[in-house]
Amino acid sequence: MHKQAIGFAAAAVVSWVAFLLLMRAAVLVWPVSLAGTYSRALSAAILLLWVVTRGSGSRRLRPRGTAGWLTLMGIVAIGINLLCFSALKWTTATNVSLLVRLDLVFVVLIGAIFRLERVGLVPLLVLLPVMLAGLALLVEIDRIEWGGHALGDLMIVASALGLAINAFVIRHIMQQMDEEAVAAINQGATLLGFIAMGLITGDFTSPPEAAGRLSAWLLIVALAVASAVSLPLYYAALRRMKIWTLRAFMLSGPVLVLAVEWWLWNVRLTTSQCAGAVLMLLALALLVRIELRPGESQLPAGTPE
Repeated sequence: MHKQAIGFAAAAVVSWVAFLLLMRAAVLVWPVSLAGTYSRALSAAILLLWVVTRGSGSRRLRPRGTAGWLTLMGIVAIGINLLCFSALKWTTATNVSLLVRLDLVFVVLIGAIFRLERVGLVPLLVLLPVMLAGLALLVEIDRIEWGGHALGDLMIVASALGLAINAFVIRHIMQQMDEEAVAAINQGATLLGFIAMGLITGDFTSPPEAAGRLSAWLLIVALAVASAVSLPLYYAALRRMKIWTLRAFMLSGPVLVLAVEWWLWNVRLTTSQCAGAVLMLLALALLVRIELRPGESQLPAGTPE
């Protein structure tokens, strides 16, 4: 069980990094609302086709008593997307990179307050602080601009809280539904959010120059495929391990992003960034070792063996 869960978590991190890099490229040539609308429409269609043509088909989309939870998931997911993308107007990308990872802190707090998950003393007092310190070095916390960005920073903190809440909501839903079906519904909900953004900003009324370039549309297709792959993988890992553990795994994403940027675009890494990457990788190795211990982690209710 543990090795399978770690495999899904690793695959989720890699696919999320691919999605993030493609999203960065897409918003350079498309308005955010259009990149989101077109890519989510395609990814939702891909997932929907996958769901209805496999297993019990369209019956996999039946809520099975989780309609209220699905609605909550959709609302929170829309809020997360709108907050994250809109926040870039009022804060810096560096602030976003650091503050959005507060989701791990919120997951630990929610799990403790509502007795949904228990975090051991070693992870709580050693592992998590080391990973967060490594992240701070990785995104060069000295470059954080605390002045004049209060609104944008609060929006990112709110989106981090949304990520934490939705993780618990989605795991509850997956006691009755499979990950591909939940992912399809999630993509459909966030599609509505991007459409609303486009209508508010007026992006649909004036097609951008990118609409006439084949390369721009191929970028949308690649983004959609990455989204359709990454979300079910994340949900598969979420079904099989504690939420705080998975969110800790996701902290390794920025390390992989920097590695790709260094390899492809020769981005120079500072000494502090290298030190942060080493700290995070060491903490991740310790996390893997903890997870591989027999009986160390307990599967959440409804998790398949």
